[in-house]
Amino acid sequence: MHVVLVGPRAEIVRGLRADGHEITLLYEPGHRDRAVGLADRVERMCAVDSYRKVESLWSALHHLEPMDPVGAVVTTTEWAVVATAVLGQLIGARSLTPAQALACRDKGVQKKRWNDAGVPTAAWHVLCNGLASAAEAEICLTQTGLQFPLVVKPLAEGASKSVKVVRDVDEFVAAAGSIDGGRAMVEQFVEGREWHFDGVIEGGELSAFMVSRYSEPLLCTKYGKPIRSIALTPALNREIYEAAADLTLGAVHALGLTTAVFHLEAFGEPGQFVASELACRPGGGIVGVMTERVIGMDIYEASARVITGDPIPRWREETEYTHGWTILPTAPGKLNTVGPEEIMKLPGVDSVIMRLEKGSPMRDMADASTTGVGCAAVKGMSPLECQEYIDEVVAAVEKIHESAPFEAVES
Repeated sequence: MHVVLVGPRAEIVRGLRADGHEITLLYEPGHRDRAVGLADRVERMCAVDSYRKVESLWSALHHLEPMDPVGAVVTTTEWAVVATAVLGQLIGARSLTPAQALACRDKGVQKKRWNDAGVPTAAWHVLCNGLASAAEAEICLTQTGLQFPLVVKPLAEGASKSVKVVRDVDEFVAAAGSIDGGRAMVEQFVEGREWHFDGVIEGGELSAFMVSRYSEPLLCTKYGKPIRSIALTPALNREIYEAAADLTLGAVHALGLTTAVFHLEAFGEPGQFVASELACRPGGGIVGVMTERVIGMDIYEASARVITGDPIPRWREETEYTHGWTILPTAPGKLNTVGPEEIMKLPGVDSVIMRLEKGSPMRDMADASTTGVGCAAVKGMSPLECQEYIDEVVAAVEKIHESAPFEAVES
């Protein structure tokens, strides 16, 4: 089959190659280096000005002609989900449907479908035209019944970009005004533990499923705390898995998904889970490493195979150890001095993936929840032991940052 891959991803290329498919790769200029690194494993590739533009993706295929008819269009890039689905429909190729894709991108569409299906989720409202004044904000609160604290966010972004917690009218107006385009989602702030459920649905049933819990809610990245996640071992947490599966099946069915990879975030405790957001692509960070170790499946390769129809290989699930991971925090304004060798020496650490070379300037974690100098995976005999290992990793990186040089500022 000829498959169009939107956005370079080595794991997807590896899986498509193993299944014998022909690959056309479309990439944004910012991903050129990654695309070039895959050039020897794809038949052709072409730059596009934006993953969000159907026009750009569609026209790129014309520039690459002649080529075989396209059988499937796939992506793991959040911002390409809707455009990729529309492209698939335009050219008669396998893909998500545009309706499925939109429901997994637009948080207002998503939550309305959940409400209609009885899936528990936070109270919400879409600000179609933003907020022009405190008086408009007061009217919104009165009409919707929403109460502070509230969360204001873009309708279709990712990695907690531009997400803000607001506690009064002035903050509400300012947060709504900071959203590009003016249209924003406002929802009731939900207290409690945050979780993420990752897996595959095939024929309307869960064929692979992993339950993980964050050490703190993702919004804590806005205050300098990196993502830290513990993947619960299925064999040791059956009741939690059953409760999570109940919410997940309701959430994916309400969005019209019957065959897809998904990443669902939720709040609460088993039996009282509340759906937060669902994406029809693999989770970020190193969720893929966790699915390989915990449930015996490469979720990135699976995200293409659910579209192409190829079998998804599975191997033995974990039955004894607990696995977890963390993003390695940054110190914005400084240059990175952290290397993988220092982190690998720490207790429980069994792999490190660096994203930032030594000497590179570090970004602020408040910009996006996935911002960091790299990621580390740990393994322990219990969730508590894993958490202790993760906390040691974060503390060690923060200690290294203390002596890191500041980035030179041009006068």
